Amino acid sequence: MEPVLSRLVVDPSCGAGGVACVPDRAQYTQLVSQLGFALAPNTPREARSDGLLGVDVSLLASLTSIDSDADYWRLGTRGDSGSAGNADVAGYLQSYALELRKGFGFGIEAAASAGVMPQLSLLVWGADVRVALLEGLSEGLFRYLPDVSVGAGVRRTTGLDELRLGTLALDARLSRQWASPAGFVLTPWLGYQWLRIGADTALIDLTPSVSALTECGYAGSNVPGSAGSPEAAGALPASGAPAGTLDGSPLCRSGSGSDFANSATFGEAVVHRHRAAVGVSYRRELLRLGAELVTDLVRPDAAQPDDEVAKALRCDASGESCHASPRQWTLSVGLGASF
Repeated sequence: MEPVLSRLVVDPSCGAGGVACVPDRAQYTQLVSQLGFALAPNTPREARSDGLLGVDVSLLASLTSIDSDADYWRLGTRGDSGSAGNADVAGYLQSYALELRKGFGFGIEAAASAGVMPQLSLLVWGADVRVALLEGLSEGLFRYLPDVSVGAGVRRTTGLDELRLGTLALDARLSRQWASPAGFVLTPWLGYQWLRIGADTALIDLTPSVSALTECGYAGSNVPGSAGSPEAAGALPASGAPAGTLDGSPLCRSGSGSDFANSATFGEAVVHRHRAAVGVSYRRELLRLGAELVTDLVRPDAAQPDDEVAKALRCDASGESCHASPRQWTLSVGLGASF
């Protein structure tokens, strides 16, 4: 499931006959949107903090749905079928993390996490901060008010050669504790999360099976000294510049230098998502067990302030076969100890 962006091109037959390859920005944006949804902070916790002396250590696991029938998953991930694409796209993405959370009083707590997404062979680093605006009110009419918190979280990845991916999330939560005479506490909660997914790419060879140097008969760079060397005698600049122009481009003795133009970057993609969360936690003495379901409030294309991004999440590159990018969901569970 590791991304292979070189397959996401507008014309799959490009590279043959000197036809230049053009990155398919629409499929790239769709892939980034779904990856970012799985990467986003998914911590199953209620609004109430653990207090000034509170320390919480948890193991987290998440399962996120993806549009596994889409071309951008089939073409844009490695699979095991060589250059033809991924013939067996997984229906879900898994994520596992270890989180350490510490309270600082006044309803403030911070957390750091480190995790893996094994299907993509990447590491995920995260940090969160949360402020409980209302919590633990038990006197008079205030006892009917729920606990309320607001928070922010970031996630960044390492391990992907071609893709740099990160998320920023802002959320608000309402929760209400229910203490049982049997000695345990149940806490259901509702929440809203605004998610910003940001991605960028390195320079990618869109024709990885073709060696531009071999096709060109590479004779060096078109710079002073090299251009006049015996090896470069009779060679022409791959850029098509007139002979004698020193523009730094490769010099070709034979063949064509057109494949040098088939390296490109997909550029930056920024996708917004609006998500709703519902969950419940069980606590007995030090043990804490939580579960949370997160899903899109609106279709991904309807959440975009940028019209180009919205169109990319609705349509393919040609714009002739439009369909809305589907909503996703993430199921998260956490098992930990609170001290």
